[in-house]
Amino acid sequence: MNASAAPPLEESLDPSADAAALSLSAATRGPTQGPPPRRLPGLQGSAPGASSAAARGPRAKGAGSKPLDKRDLVMMVTQLSIMTRSGVDVADAINSIAGRASKPAVRESLSQLHAALQEGSRLSQALAAQGDRFGGVMTASVAAGEASGKLPQVLDRMRVLMRDELRLRSAIRSVVSYPLVLMVVTFGVLGAMVFFVLPQFGSIYESSQAPTPVVTKLLLNTASVIRTYWWAVAAAGGLGLVGAARLARSATGRRWIDRTCFQIPLLRSVCRSLGVGRVFRLQGVLLESGVPLLEVLQLTKSVSRNSLMKDLNARMQQAVLVGKRMSSALEGHVCVPDGALEMVATAEANGQLAGVLQTVGEFFESEGEQQLKEVVKIAEPIIIVLLGVVVGAIVLAVMMPMLDLSTAGAH
Repeated sequence: MNASAAPPLEESLDPSADAAALSLSAATRGPTQGPPPRRLPGLQGSAPGASSAAARGPRAKGAGSKPLDKRDLVMMVTQLSIMTRSGVDVADAINSIAGRASKPAVRESLSQLHAALQEGSRLSQALAAQGDRFGGVMTASVAAGEASGKLPQVLDRMRVLMRDELRLRSAIRSVVSYPLVLMVVTFGVLGAMVFFVLPQFGSIYESSQAPTPVVTKLLLNTASVIRTYWWAVAAAGGLGLVGAARLARSATGRRWIDRTCFQIPLLRSVCRSLGVGRVFRLQGVLLESGVPLLEVLQLTKSVSRNSLMKDLNARMQQAVLVGKRMSSALEGHVCVPDGALEMVATAEANGQLAGVLQTVGEFFESEGEQQLKEVVKIAEPIIIVLLGVVVGAIVLAVMMPMLDLSTAGAH
């Protein structure tokens, strides 16, 4: 899964989370399914959530800069996966990709990776030294692939995961674009009527000196105030947008928005399916790559941008730490859709958690996308009807007195 979003729909995970958030004590590692977990190279001895300069290796020039574009990262991982599966050395593959990169930021990052590999660093260390450019998910997966000797397979899983995330984001944008266009058209029509249409009717009624209904007079006076003090209206609107943006970025505002989205009847099922689907699929890919369960839960918690999904990952992590099954933390949580608890619990009991999490994640991502399309199908006619009602009410308010004037003139 791409998002966002709606704020909450489109951007539930942040791929730029630091890889150091994975550092957990091996002594507290919970049970995992599949092959025995391996400690990620470069993360030994780190405290939970701590950053270790020794683990990261030398800090690359430009480290800490903004993450690479997701499409560029998918292209890079795809090329690297194909080359490594064909037997090409990782350093040579990265050097080849860097030589063909068209964007300076991508070329610079790949050149730094190649230089670090030539100096003897592992690919995971070179990625971690780049800071936020590649993100914790990529770094942890590569480290697990290096530890297990299955780097080409891990890169292929990451390629599929990131490709599907881009596809989902694109699908969400295309689905919500039409309602947004309708809303823009609505405000455009209202603005045209306020600034161009209503002044003409106002001058007609003023010259006729005929009494006008209260609704018409109120509408014309409101339009006149907006035209006269348009700068104040624009400033108030701008301040409102800035305030809303600041509130959305704050912890309190973010949590309120997340809770609201999970409480609105039509959006609740969409947010549940997309959020849980993305998290489960990422957890399954990381587990199958060889990342220990506790580190997987810490990573998905750190990269999640939805506060409720962070809470869910924290609950799962705490359950594993005290020796319980991960599925016990899913019970009764607002983010968990129907059926998810039973499927995860069955997978834990059978020792197939990694594969089942990927399957369940793909299922709920698909469900969420379909549910979003259904919600938009409902929203589109509602927006059109509201637009017609508003415009029709304005037309009636200004035209009815005009008909009365015409009737009076005929007599």
